[in-house]
Amino acid sequence: MISLGLDGKIAIVTGGSAGIGFAIASELAEAGVAVVLADVAEEGAAKAEMLRGRGAKAHFVRTNVAVSNDVVTLVDEVMASFGRIDILVNNAGIYPRGGLLDTSEEMWDRVMDINLKSMFLCSQAVVPHMKKQGKGSIVNLSSSHAFIGLPELLAYSVSKGGISTLTRNLAGALARDRIRVNGVNPGWVATEKELAERQEAGQSLEWLIERGKELPLGRMQTGQDAANAVLFLVSDLADQVTGQIIHADGGKEVATLFDDRSLEVRKEVL
Repeated sequence: MISLGLDGKIAIVTGGSAGIGFAIASELAEAGVAVVLADVAEEGAAKAEMLRGRGAKAHFVRTNVAVSNDVVTLVDEVMASFGRIDILVNNAGIYPRGGLLDTSEEMWDRVMDINLKSMFLCSQAVVPHMKKQGKGSIVNLSSSHAFIGLPELLAYSVSKGGISTLTRNLAGALARDRIRVNGVNPGWVATEKELAERQEAGQSLEWLIERGKELPLGRMQTGQDAANAVLFLVSDLADQVTGQIIHADGGKEVATLFDDRSLEVRKEVL
């Protein structure tokens, strides 16, 4: 049996109370990792309790990851409780719609703060501890829109492009410290929020399923798909992997470069 080497490790998952973040936290907990859900949403406390009910070690720290003082407090609390931080999963993010002419300065700044600056702040706070430990792993959640951004998702796409650059930069800077930095780009993910927004817009669950079938690998992605990629990247199986971005998008990015039908589907669903 292949060992992931994760039992007893300590992980922070930002935006860990729902959607992809909670799927990642759940998968890590299942592998024996003690997970800290860092989220501005108070529901994180209940989600941590849910994980503990499954026998996992899970904690919640209410954190606005776009605020440096909050991030420092988060890291201090984790170090006080566990004495180390082995894994950081930068997942927190928002995706408001808006193009060049209908994105306000305030919205632009908010997207950059939550999606991009938060990853800088969290990485900056945990890396000194990882250096002292002699090892660590950081995974940044980005998006296929870092490469195929739509005009109506301007700020979101730009922030995700920044995450890809941040990932590669940190990977090179921290490799000698044995801190690996990688990324995961999910595709069209069937989170609770996504499904609720689609249904509010009059698009039924059946419609979503049918549209998903027209994507390259035949379905929408789930939070579990992203979580599987993260689990690999933080495990011993990826000990020599750094600076890489896994596209857990069902082939969405590569197919839209060549397939007109996939392009039309992408325009409609996004």
